[in-house]
Amino acid sequence: MSTVLVTRPIDEANPTAEKLEAMGHTVIIAPMIQIDPVSFEIPSEDRSLIVTSKNGARLGLANIGNKGRPIFAVGEQTAEEARALGFTNVTVGPGTARQMVPILLECGVSEKRKYTHLGGTNISYNIADVLRGEGIDAEYTVTYQARPMRSFSAGVQEAMEEGEIDMALFYSPRTATIFEEAAAEYGRSDWLNKMDAACLSTRVAENLIGPWRSVRYAIIPTEKALFSLLG
Repeated sequence: MSTVLVTRPIDEANPTAEKLEAMGHTVIIAPMIQIDPVSFEIPSEDRSLIVTSKNGARLGLANIGNKGRPIFAVGEQTAEEARALGFTNVTVGPGTARQMVPILLECGVSEKRKYTHLGGTNISYNIADVLRGEGIDAEYTVTYQARPMRSFSAGVQEAMEEGEIDMALFYSPRTATIFEEAAAEYGRSDWLNKMDAACLSTRVAENLIGPWRSVRYAIIPTEKALFSLLG
């Protein structure tokens, strides 16, 4: 089995580590982003809610009382987070924010829906802008701050130095970029050529420009497909 580096925020990294360890892998956690909730005004009842990450669902939906509000989740894992909070009217998208747009446009036009996208301070694809460009009433509301953590613990540094890590997992373009920036700040981009990178999607993979031993990406943007790259 492999030694796997998980770069997700700690609240997401721990469940991922448990799954990987159950598969027989050794896991090292090195969060590249810290998630901090921020206060925000709850969207009016006439707006359907879009969530494109587990953090967006967990922190954006937690204080919303009407559990029957329409929720559009980017994929199954995000939808599960919404359901865990008690929401019953959850539409599951195909896995990426970009792929959600046709579904949102169809509902926006045929059902005259208004949308609020709940997410962090940094997003790689602004759904609200795209929908507004098509004449749909859409807005973006920040529900959490994602702060970069451009440092590695001594243990992670040692594991990379010794070539003990077989593969690093990346779930978002921003995390991938921050990881490479952190390695560069240490003056140790050579750590990258000692391990493989596995990415949740082609969009994530495109953000890796360092000298990795190899860069792979999941055929479909699901954790199961990502794990299949471990062999």
